Amino acid sequence: MKKLLYSIVAGAALVALPAVAEPIPITVDATAPLCTNFLGFGVQWSPYPWFDLTDAAWDKCFQRLDYMRVPIVRLMTRSYTYCDGFDAQGNPIYQWENNRMKKMYRLLDYCQAHRVKVILGEWDHPSSQQDRPDMASDRLQSYHMDENDPRWHRILGDLVEYLRTKRHYTCIVYYNLLNEPNSNSSGHIPFDKWKSAITALNAEFAKRGLAKDVKIIGPDVCFLPRDGFWVNLAVQQCPKEIGAYDFHYYATVAEVESDYLEKYCWLNQDYINRFDPKGKAKPFFMGEAGLTGGPVQPQGGNDSQPHIYEHNYGVWMADYNVQCARAGMAGTIAWDLDDAMHINKDKDTHWPDVTRTLFKKWGFWNSLANEIGHPEDMNLRPWYYTWSLMSRAFPPGCQTLKTSETLAPGLRTLAARTAEGNFSLVLVNDSDLARELQVTTPGSQKIAHLQRYDYFPDHRLADQDGFPLPKEVLTDADLAAGLSVSLPARSVVIFTSVK
Repeated sequence: MKKLLYSIVAGAALVALPAVAEPIPITVDATAPLCTNFLGFGVQWSPYPWFDLTDAAWDKCFQRLDYMRVPIVRLMTRSYTYCDGFDAQGNPIYQWENNRMKKMYRLLDYCQAHRVKVILGEWDHPSSQQDRPDMASDRLQSYHMDENDPRWHRILGDLVEYLRTKRHYTCIVYYNLLNEPNSNSSGHIPFDKWKSAITALNAEFAKRGLAKDVKIIGPDVCFLPRDGFWVNLAVQQCPKEIGAYDFHYYATVAEVESDYLEKYCWLNQDYINRFDPKGKAKPFFMGEAGLTGGPVQPQGGNDSQPHIYEHNYGVWMADYNVQCARAGMAGTIAWDLDDAMHINKDKDTHWPDVTRTLFKKWGFWNSLANEIGHPEDMNLRPWYYTWSLMSRAFPPGCQTLKTSETLAPGLRTLAARTAEGNFSLVLVNDSDLARELQVTTPGSQKIAHLQRYDYFPDHRLADQDGFPLPKEVLTDADLAAGLSVSLPARSVVIFTSVK
Protein backbone atom coordinates (compact mmCIF):
# COMPACT_ATOMS: atom_id res chain seq x y z
CA MET A 1 0.00 0.00 0.00
CA LYS A 2 2.80 2.43 0.90
CA LYS A 3 4.60 1.47 -2.31
CA LEU A 4 1.45 2.17 -4.35
CA LEU A 5 0.88 5.52 -2.60
CA TYR A 6 4.50 6.52 -3.24
CA SER A 7 4.10 5.68 -6.92
CA ILE A 8 0.95 7.79 -7.18
CA VAL A 9 2.56 10.80 -5.44
CA ALA A 10 5.74 10.50 -7.50
CA GLY A 11 3.71 10.23 -10.67
CA ALA A 12 1.67 13.29 -9.75
CA ALA A 13 4.83 15.25 -9.04
CA LEU A 14 6.23 14.17 -12.39
CA VAL A 15 3.12 15.35 -14.22
CA ALA A 16 3.22 18.69 -12.39
CA LEU A 17 6.74 19.51 -13.59
CA PRO A 18 6.66 22.26 -16.24
CA ALA A 19 7.84 21.29 -19.70
CA VAL A 20 11.00 23.03 -20.86
CA ALA A 21 10.30 24.63 -24.24
CA GLU A 22 12.89 24.16 -26.95
CA PRO A 23 14.25 27.47 -28.24
CA ILE A 24 12.76 28.55 -31.55
CA PRO A 25 15.56 28.52 -34.13
CA ILE A 26 15.95 31.62 -36.32
CA THR A 27 18.50 31.93 -39.09
CA VAL A 28 19.66 35.21 -40.63
CA ASP A 29 20.59 34.86 -44.28
CA ALA A 30 23.21 37.55 -44.90
CA THR A 31 23.28 36.61 -48.61
CA ALA A 32 19.57 37.39 -49.17
CA PRO A 33 18.85 41.15 -49.02
CA LEU A 34 15.19 42.12 -48.82
CA CYS A 35 15.77 45.73 -49.90
CA THR A 36 18.82 47.44 -51.40
CA ASN A 37 17.47 51.03 -51.47
CA PHE A 38 16.38 51.34 -47.85
CA LEU A 39 15.28 54.84 -46.79
CA GLY A 40 14.78 54.17 -43.08
CA PHE A 41 12.13 54.59 -40.42
CA GLY A 42 11.22 58.29 -40.59
CA VAL A 43 8.55 60.69 -39.35
CA GLN A 44 5.84 63.08 -40.44
CA TRP A 45 7.06 66.55 -39.42
CA SER A 46 4.84 69.49 -40.31
CA PRO A 47 5.78 73.19 -39.91
CA TYR A 48 3.39 73.84 -37.02
CA PRO A 49 0.79 75.79 -39.06
CA TRP A 50 -1.65 76.55 -36.22
CA PHE A 51 0.53 77.53 -33.25
CA ASP A 52 4.04 78.87 -32.71
CA LEU A 53 6.52 77.03 -30.50
CA THR A 54 8.87 78.52 -27.96
CA ASP A 55 12.60 78.33 -28.67
CA ALA A 56 12.88 75.85 -25.81
CA ALA A 57 10.31 73.59 -27.47
CA TRP A 58 12.14 73.79 -30.80
CA ASP A 59 15.41 72.87 -29.10
CA LYS A 60 13.78 69.91 -27.35
CA CYS A 61 12.40 68.73 -30.68
CA PHE A 62 15.81 68.96 -32.34
CA GLN A 63 17.46 67.12 -29.44
CA ARG A 64 15.00 64.23 -29.75
CA LEU A 65 15.41 64.05 -33.52
CA ASP A 66 19.19 64.05 -32.99
CA TYR A 67 18.94 60.93 -30.85
CA MET A 68 16.58 59.31 -33.33
CA ARG A 69 18.92 60.14 -36.23
CA VAL A 70 15.80 60.61 -38.29
CA PRO A 71 16.58 59.51 -41.87
CA ILE A 72 13.59 60.81 -43.81
CA VAL A 73 10.83 63.36 -43.18
CA ARG A 74 7.48 63.92 -44.85
CA LEU A 75 6.74 67.64 -44.83
CA MET A 76 3.37 68.76 -46.19
CA THR A 77 2.06 72.30 -46.67
CA ARG A 78 -0.66 74.26 -48.49
CA SER A 79 -0.20 76.76 -51.30
CA TYR A 80 -2.14 79.54 -49.59
CA THR A 81 0.49 79.65 -46.84
CA TYR A 82 3.04 81.12 -49.28
CA CYS A 83 0.98 82.44 -52.24
CA ASP A 84 -1.61 85.24 -52.06
CA GLY A 85 -2.88 84.93 -55.63
CA PHE A 86 -1.93 86.68 -58.88
CA ASP A 87 -1.10 90.21 -59.93
CA ALA A 88 -2.59 92.10 -62.90
CA GLN A 89 -0.17 90.38 -65.28
CA GLY A 90 -1.13 86.92 -64.00
CA ASN A 91 2.07 86.34 -62.04
CA PRO A 92 1.87 84.66 -58.62
CA ILE A 93 2.28 86.84 -55.55
CA TYR A 94 4.53 85.09 -53.05
CA GLN A 95 5.12 85.61 -49.35
CA TRP A 96 8.43 83.84 -48.88
CA GLU A 97 9.24 85.52 -45.56
CA ASN A 98 5.98 85.21 -43.64
CA ASN A 99 5.81 83.44 -40.29
CA ARG A 100 4.58 80.15 -41.74
CA MET A 101 7.43 79.95 -44.23
CA LYS A 102 9.98 80.83 -41.56
CA LYS A 103 8.78 77.83 -39.57
CA MET A 104 9.15 75.65 -42.67
CA TYR A 105 12.71 76.92 -43.15
CA ARG A 106 13.46 75.96 -39.56
CA LEU A 107 12.51 72.38 -40.36
CA LEU A 108 14.38 72.37 -43.65
CA ASP A 109 17.48 73.91 -42.06
CA TYR A 110 17.60 70.97 -39.67
CA CYS A 111 17.10 68.42 -42.46
CA GLN A 112 19.73 70.03 -44.67
CA ALA A 113 22.29 70.16 -41.86
CA HIS A 114 21.65 66.55 -40.81
CA ARG A 115 21.34 65.03 -44.31
CA VAL A 116 17.73 64.08 -43.78
CA LYS A 117 15.86 63.27 -47.00
CA VAL A 118 12.66 65.30 -47.37
CA ILE A 119 9.38 64.44 -49.06
CA LEU A 120 7.76 67.81 -49.78
CA GLY A 121 4.12 68.01 -50.77
CA GLU A 122 0.69 69.60 -50.57
CA TRP A 123 -2.18 68.43 -48.43
CA ASP A 124 -4.79 69.34 -51.07
CA HIS A 125 -5.52 71.53 -54.10
CA PRO A 126 -6.09 75.28 -53.67
CA SER A 127 -9.89 75.10 -53.92
CA SER A 128 -10.24 72.63 -51.08
CA GLN A 129 -11.75 73.87 -47.84
CA GLN A 130 -10.52 70.93 -45.79
CA ASP A 131 -8.64 71.58 -42.54
CA ARG A 132 -8.82 75.36 -42.85
CA PRO A 133 -10.17 76.92 -39.66
CA ASP A 134 -8.43 80.10 -40.78
CA MET A 135 -10.33 80.45 -44.08
CA ALA A 136 -9.95 84.25 -44.01
CA SER A 137 -6.22 83.90 -44.69
CA ASP A 138 -6.72 81.60 -47.69
CA ARG A 139 -6.56 84.04 -50.59
CA LEU A 140 -6.36 81.33 -53.25
CA GLN A 141 -9.97 80.20 -52.78
CA SER A 142 -11.31 82.85 -55.16
CA TYR A 143 -9.27 81.49 -58.09
CA HIS A 144 -11.06 78.11 -58.10
CA MET A 145 -7.96 76.10 -58.99
CA ASP A 146 -8.22 72.32 -58.88
CA GLU A 147 -5.42 69.76 -59.05
CA ASN A 148 -5.16 70.04 -62.88
CA ASP A 149 -4.97 73.82 -63.12
CA PRO A 150 -1.74 74.92 -64.90
CA ARG A 151 -1.58 77.94 -62.59
CA TRP A 152 -1.24 75.65 -59.61
CA HIS A 153 1.46 73.59 -61.27
CA ARG A 154 3.35 76.82 -61.89
CA ILE A 155 3.04 77.75 -58.21
CA LEU A 156 4.34 74.32 -57.16
CA GLY A 157 7.21 74.52 -59.63
CA ASP A 158 8.10 77.98 -58.31
CA LEU A 159 8.08 76.69 -54.74
CA VAL A 160 10.36 73.72 -55.40
CA GLU A 161 12.69 75.80 -57.55
CA TYR A 162 12.88 78.53 -54.91
CA LEU A 163 13.58 76.09 -52.08
CA ARG A 164 16.19 74.06 -53.96
CA THR A 165 18.01 76.72 -55.97
CA LYS A 166 17.55 79.95 -54.02
CA ARG A 167 17.64 78.55 -50.50
CA HIS A 168 19.77 75.49 -51.39
CA TYR A 169 17.59 72.85 -49.71
CA THR A 170 18.96 69.94 -51.69
CA CYS A 171 17.54 67.68 -48.97
CA ILE A 172 14.20 67.88 -50.87
CA VAL A 173 14.38 64.79 -53.06
CA TYR A 174 10.74 63.64 -53.36
CA TYR A 175 7.52 65.46 -54.13
CA ASN A 176 4.01 64.34 -53.08
CA LEU A 177 1.37 66.22 -55.11
CA LEU A 178 -1.72 65.34 -53.07
CA ASN A 179 -2.21 63.73 -49.70
CA GLU A 180 -4.55 60.72 -49.95
CA PRO A 181 -6.19 61.71 -53.25
CA ASN A 182 -8.78 58.97 -52.78
CA SER A 183 -9.98 60.38 -49.45
CA ASN A 184 -12.22 63.19 -48.32
CA SER A 185 -9.17 65.40 -47.65
CA SER A 186 -8.51 65.64 -51.40
CA GLY A 187 -12.07 65.35 -52.66
CA HIS A 188 -12.17 61.64 -53.51
CA ILE A 189 -10.82 62.34 -56.98
CA PRO A 190 -10.73 59.49 -59.52
CA PHE A 191 -7.43 57.91 -60.47
CA ASP A 192 -7.47 59.41 -63.98
CA LYS A 193 -7.62 62.94 -62.56
CA TRP A 194 -4.68 62.28 -60.25
CA LYS A 195 -2.73 60.69 -63.10
CA SER A 196 -3.19 63.71 -65.37
CA ALA A 197 -2.15 66.03 -62.54
CA ILE A 198 1.14 64.25 -61.78
CA THR A 199 1.87 63.95 -65.50
CA ALA A 200 1.49 67.71 -65.92
CA LEU A 201 3.53 68.41 -62.77
CA ASN A 202 6.30 66.10 -63.93
CA ALA A 203 6.44 68.08 -67.20
CA GLU A 204 6.59 71.31 -65.19
CA PHE A 205 9.52 69.97 -63.15
CA ALA A 206 11.29 68.71 -66.28
CA LYS A 207 10.93 72.11 -68.00
CA ARG A 208 12.72 73.71 -65.04
CA GLY A 209 15.43 71.06 -64.80
CA LEU A 210 14.07 69.83 -61.45
CA ALA A 211 12.92 66.36 -62.49
CA LYS A 212 16.39 64.82 -62.28
CA ASP A 213 16.73 65.77 -58.60
CA VAL A 214 13.14 65.74 -57.29
CA LYS A 215 11.13 62.59 -57.96
CA ILE A 216 7.35 62.46 -57.77
CA ILE A 217 6.01 59.83 -55.40
CA GLY A 218 2.62 58.19 -55.47
CA PRO A 219 -0.11 57.27 -55.33
CA ASP A 220 -0.10 58.17 -51.58
CA VAL A 221 -3.60 56.76 -51.16
CA CYS A 222 -4.95 55.73 -47.79
CA PHE A 223 -5.87 52.10 -47.79
CA LEU A 224 -9.59 51.69 -48.24
CA PRO A 225 -11.18 48.39 -49.30
CA ARG A 226 -12.17 49.85 -52.65
CA ASP A 227 -8.97 51.76 -53.38
CA GLY A 228 -6.07 49.40 -52.76
CA PHE A 229 -5.82 48.98 -56.53
CA TRP A 230 -4.38 52.51 -56.96
CA VAL A 231 -0.85 51.13 -56.53
CA ASN A 232 -1.48 48.66 -59.34
CA LEU A 233 -2.95 51.37 -61.58
CA ALA A 234 0.05 53.61 -60.95
CA VAL A 235 2.39 50.79 -61.95
CA GLN A 236 0.36 50.07 -65.09
CA GLN A 237 -0.39 53.59 -66.31
CA CYS A 238 2.22 56.09 -65.11
CA PRO A 239 5.48 54.37 -64.07
CA LYS A 240 7.55 56.95 -65.98
CA GLU A 241 6.17 59.78 -63.85
CA ILE A 242 6.71 58.05 -60.51
CA GLY A 243 10.13 57.83 -58.91
CA ALA A 244 8.97 56.10 -55.72
CA TYR A 245 5.78 54.33 -54.70
CA ASP A 246 3.93 54.82 -51.43
CA PHE A 247 0.59 54.43 -49.71
CA HIS A 248 -0.87 54.88 -46.21
CA TYR A 249 -2.08 52.11 -43.95
CA TYR A 250 -3.73 52.56 -40.57
CA ALA A 251 -3.86 48.95 -39.52
CA THR A 252 -6.02 47.34 -36.88
CA VAL A 253 -4.30 45.57 -34.02
CA ALA A 254 -5.51 42.25 -35.43
CA GLU A 255 -3.94 43.00 -38.82
CA VAL A 256 -0.58 43.63 -37.15
CA GLU A 257 -0.64 40.75 -34.67
CA SER A 258 -1.72 38.26 -37.35
CA ASP A 259 1.00 39.43 -39.83
CA TYR A 260 -1.68 40.32 -42.39
CA LEU A 261 0.11 43.65 -42.86
CA GLU A 262 3.27 41.91 -44.07
CA LYS A 263 1.36 39.79 -46.55
CA TYR A 264 -0.56 42.75 -47.96
CA CYS A 265 2.57 44.88 -48.34
CA TRP A 266 4.46 42.01 -49.93
CA LEU A 267 1.78 41.61 -52.60
CA ASN A 268 2.08 45.29 -53.52
CA GLN A 269 5.89 45.17 -53.53
CA ASP A 270 5.82 42.07 -55.71
CA TYR A 271 3.45 43.74 -58.17
CA ILE A 272 5.76 46.77 -58.49
CA ASN A 273 8.82 44.57 -59.00
CA ARG A 274 7.11 42.44 -61.63
CA PHE A 275 5.26 45.00 -63.72
CA ASP A 276 7.24 48.23 -63.53
CA PRO A 277 10.37 47.61 -65.65
CA LYS A 278 12.34 49.81 -63.22
CA GLY A 279 10.33 48.84 -60.16
CA LYS A 280 13.14 47.11 -58.27
CA ALA A 281 15.19 50.32 -58.38
CA LYS A 282 12.34 52.50 -57.06
CA PRO A 283 11.75 52.72 -53.31
CA PHE A 284 8.35 51.55 -52.10
CA PHE A 285 7.56 52.84 -48.62
CA MET A 286 4.74 53.53 -46.19
CA GLY A 287 3.88 57.24 -46.47
CA GLU A 288 1.92 57.23 -43.20
CA ALA A 289 2.21 54.44 -40.65
CA GLY A 290 -0.06 53.98 -37.65
CA LEU A 291 -2.89 52.01 -36.11
CA THR A 292 -6.58 52.84 -36.24
CA GLY A 293 -7.40 55.71 -33.89
CA GLY A 294 -9.85 57.37 -31.53
CA PRO A 295 -9.99 60.18 -28.94
CA VAL A 296 -7.54 60.43 -26.05
CA GLN A 297 -7.01 62.89 -23.20
CA PRO A 298 -5.79 65.53 -22.75
CA GLN A 299 -7.34 67.45 -25.66
CA GLY A 300 -7.17 64.72 -28.27
CA GLY A 301 -10.02 64.77 -30.77
CA ASN A 302 -11.45 61.82 -32.69
CA ASP A 303 -8.51 61.84 -35.10
CA SER A 304 -6.02 60.68 -32.45
CA GLN A 305 -4.34 57.48 -31.27
CA PRO A 306 -5.73 56.30 -27.90
CA HIS A 307 -2.79 53.95 -27.18
CA ILE A 308 0.14 56.40 -27.45
CA TYR A 309 0.68 56.38 -23.67
CA GLU A 310 0.68 52.57 -23.46
CA HIS A 311 3.51 50.05 -23.61
CA ASN A 312 1.82 47.91 -26.24
CA TYR A 313 1.79 50.68 -28.83
CA GLY A 314 5.59 50.51 -28.85
CA VAL A 315 5.38 46.77 -29.55
CA TRP A 316 2.73 47.16 -32.25
CA MET A 317 4.63 49.89 -34.09
CA ALA A 318 7.91 47.95 -33.92
CA ASP A 319 6.01 44.98 -35.33
CA TYR A 320 4.55 47.26 -38.01
CA ASN A 321 8.05 48.35 -39.08
CA VAL A 322 9.37 44.81 -39.09
CA GLN A 323 6.51 43.56 -41.26
CA CYS A 324 6.92 46.36 -43.82
CA ALA A 325 10.66 45.71 -44.04
CA ARG A 326 10.15 41.94 -44.25
CA ALA A 327 7.84 42.61 -47.20
CA GLY A 328 10.76 44.27 -48.98
CA MET A 329 9.64 47.86 -48.43
CA ALA A 330 12.15 50.70 -48.22
CA GLY A 331 10.85 52.13 -44.96
CA THR A 332 7.98 53.78 -43.11
CA ILE A 333 6.94 57.29 -42.09
CA ALA A 334 5.50 57.43 -38.57
CA TRP A 335 2.29 59.39 -38.17
CA ASP A 336 3.43 61.45 -36.49
CA LEU A 337 6.18 63.31 -34.59
CA ASP A 338 4.46 65.87 -32.35
CA ASP A 339 0.85 66.53 -31.26
CA ALA A 340 1.39 70.29 -31.67
CA MET A 341 1.50 70.00 -35.47
CA HIS A 342 -2.13 69.24 -36.31
CA ILE A 343 -5.57 70.08 -34.99
CA ASN A 344 -8.93 68.41 -35.47
CA LYS A 345 -10.91 70.20 -38.13
CA ASP A 346 -14.33 69.66 -36.57
CA LYS A 347 -16.48 72.59 -35.43
CA ASP A 348 -15.76 71.92 -31.74
CA THR A 349 -12.01 72.49 -31.94
CA HIS A 350 -12.13 76.12 -30.60
CA TRP A 351 -8.97 77.13 -32.43
CA PRO A 352 -7.08 79.47 -31.83
CA ASP A 353 -7.69 79.05 -28.07
CA VAL A 354 -4.88 76.60 -27.30
CA THR A 355 -6.46 75.56 -24.01
CA ARG A 356 -9.62 74.36 -25.78
CA THR A 357 -8.25 73.24 -29.17
CA LEU A 358 -8.67 69.56 -29.99
CA PHE A 359 -5.42 68.20 -31.35
CA LYS A 360 -4.65 65.25 -33.56
CA LYS A 361 -2.74 63.43 -30.83
CA TRP A 362 -0.55 60.82 -32.50
CA GLY A 363 2.94 61.97 -31.60
CA PHE A 364 5.91 60.97 -29.49
CA TRP A 365 5.24 64.07 -27.34
CA ASN A 366 3.34 67.39 -27.31
CA SER A 367 5.41 70.56 -27.71
CA LEU A 368 2.45 72.62 -26.46
CA ALA A 369 2.25 70.67 -23.19
CA ASN A 370 2.84 73.71 -21.00
CA GLU A 371 0.41 75.85 -22.96
CA ILE A 372 -2.45 73.38 -22.49
CA GLY A 373 -1.73 73.04 -18.77
CA HIS A 374 -0.30 69.49 -18.94
CA PRO A 375 3.49 69.82 -18.73
CA GLU A 376 3.80 66.04 -18.35
CA ASP A 377 2.64 65.73 -21.96
CA MET A 378 6.10 66.88 -23.08
CA ASN A 379 7.54 63.60 -21.78
CA LEU A 380 8.57 61.00 -24.32
CA ARG A 381 5.92 58.32 -24.80
CA PRO A 382 6.74 54.61 -24.77
CA TRP A 383 6.68 54.08 -28.53
CA TYR A 384 9.51 56.60 -29.00
CA TYR A 385 11.74 53.96 -27.38
CA THR A 386 11.30 51.31 -30.07
CA TRP A 387 10.88 53.69 -33.02
CA SER A 388 14.01 55.72 -32.23
CA LEU A 389 16.10 52.60 -31.71
CA MET A 390 14.94 51.10 -35.00
CA SER A 391 15.62 54.41 -36.76
CA ARG A 392 19.21 54.36 -35.44
CA ALA A 393 19.82 50.62 -35.90
CA PHE A 394 18.46 50.46 -39.48
CA PRO A 395 19.97 53.55 -41.13
CA PRO A 396 19.33 54.61 -44.74
CA GLY A 397 21.36 52.58 -47.20
CA CYS A 398 21.52 49.45 -45.05
CA GLN A 399 20.54 46.10 -46.52
CA THR A 400 17.63 44.51 -44.73
CA LEU A 401 18.13 40.75 -44.60
CA LYS A 402 15.88 37.76 -44.83
CA THR A 403 15.34 35.78 -41.64
CA SER A 404 13.70 32.37 -41.39
CA GLU A 405 10.04 32.08 -40.46
CA THR A 406 9.45 31.53 -36.76
CA LEU A 407 6.12 29.69 -37.26
CA ALA A 408 5.06 31.14 -33.88
CA PRO A 409 2.10 33.54 -33.73
CA GLY A 410 3.16 37.13 -33.05
CA LEU A 411 6.90 36.41 -33.26
CA ARG A 412 8.76 38.30 -35.99
CA THR A 413 12.37 39.17 -36.72
CA LEU A 414 14.38 41.48 -38.95
CA ALA A 415 18.12 41.91 -39.51
CA ALA A 416 20.30 44.31 -41.48
CA ARG A 417 23.89 45.06 -42.41
CA THR A 418 25.40 48.43 -43.32
CA ALA A 419 28.14 49.18 -45.83
CA GLU A 420 30.45 49.83 -42.88
CA GLY A 421 29.88 46.28 -41.61
CA ASN A 422 27.50 47.09 -38.76
CA PHE A 423 24.84 44.54 -37.88
CA SER A 424 21.38 45.02 -36.36
CA LEU A 425 18.68 42.60 -35.30
CA VAL A 426 15.20 43.24 -33.92
CA LEU A 427 13.07 40.55 -32.27
CA VAL A 428 9.38 41.28 -31.66
CA ASN A 429 7.11 39.15 -29.50
CA ASP A 430 3.65 40.54 -30.27
CA SER A 431 1.81 37.85 -28.32
CA ASP A 432 0.79 36.95 -24.78
CA LEU A 433 3.23 34.01 -24.53
CA ALA A 434 6.88 34.18 -23.54
CA ARG A 435 9.32 32.84 -26.15
CA GLU A 436 12.84 31.38 -26.14
CA LEU A 437 14.90 32.02 -29.28
CA GLN A 438 18.20 30.89 -30.75
CA VAL A 439 19.33 33.26 -33.51
CA THR A 440 22.25 32.36 -35.77
CA THR A 441 23.91 34.14 -38.69
CA PRO A 442 25.98 31.56 -40.57
CA GLY A 443 29.33 32.82 -41.84
CA SER A 444 29.26 35.95 -39.72
CA GLN A 445 32.39 37.36 -38.13
CA LYS A 446 32.48 38.14 -34.43
CA ILE A 447 31.26 41.62 -33.47
CA ALA A 448 33.46 43.52 -31.05
CA HIS A 449 30.66 45.55 -29.41
CA LEU A 450 27.03 44.50 -29.82
CA GLN A 451 24.55 46.57 -27.81
CA ARG A 452 21.36 44.97 -26.53
CA TYR A 453 18.22 47.04 -25.76
CA ASP A 454 15.17 45.58 -24.01
CA TYR A 455 11.66 46.98 -24.32
CA PHE A 456 9.77 44.91 -21.76
CA PRO A 457 6.44 45.63 -20.01
CA ASP A 458 8.22 46.17 -16.70
CA HIS A 459 11.71 47.11 -17.88
CA ARG A 460 13.26 49.57 -20.32
CA LEU A 461 16.43 51.44 -19.40
CA ALA A 462 16.63 55.14 -20.25
CA ASP A 463 18.76 58.13 -19.35
CA GLN A 464 17.56 61.37 -17.74
CA ASP A 465 16.29 62.64 -21.12
CA GLY A 466 14.26 59.48 -21.71
CA PHE A 467 16.65 58.17 -24.38
CA PRO A 468 17.17 54.39 -24.47
CA LEU A 469 20.17 52.84 -22.74
CA PRO A 470 21.51 49.36 -23.54
CA LYS A 471 20.84 46.58 -21.07
CA GLU A 472 24.28 45.21 -21.89
CA VAL A 473 27.08 45.34 -24.43
CA LEU A 474 28.29 41.98 -25.70
CA THR A 475 31.99 41.79 -26.54
CA ASP A 476 33.16 39.57 -29.39
CA ALA A 477 29.61 38.40 -30.01
CA ASP A 478 29.68 35.21 -32.05
CA LEU A 479 26.66 35.45 -34.36
CA ALA A 480 27.63 32.30 -36.21
CA ALA A 481 27.40 30.33 -32.95
CA GLY A 482 24.13 32.06 -32.16
CA LEU A 483 22.44 34.32 -29.65
CA SER A 484 20.11 32.90 -27.01
CA VAL A 485 17.30 35.32 -26.18
CA SER A 486 14.36 35.13 -23.78
CA LEU A 487 11.43 37.27 -24.93
CA PRO A 488 8.65 37.97 -22.43
CA ALA A 489 5.14 38.49 -23.74
CA ARG A 490 4.62 41.86 -25.52
CA SER A 491 8.29 42.72 -25.76
CA VAL A 492 10.98 43.85 -28.20
CA VAL A 493 14.73 43.21 -28.11
CA ILE A 494 17.11 45.10 -30.40
CA PHE A 495 20.74 44.21 -30.98
CA THR A 496 22.94 46.62 -32.90
CA SER A 497 26.59 47.44 -33.44
CA VAL A 498 25.66 50.87 -34.81
CA LYS A 499 27.09 53.42 -32.36
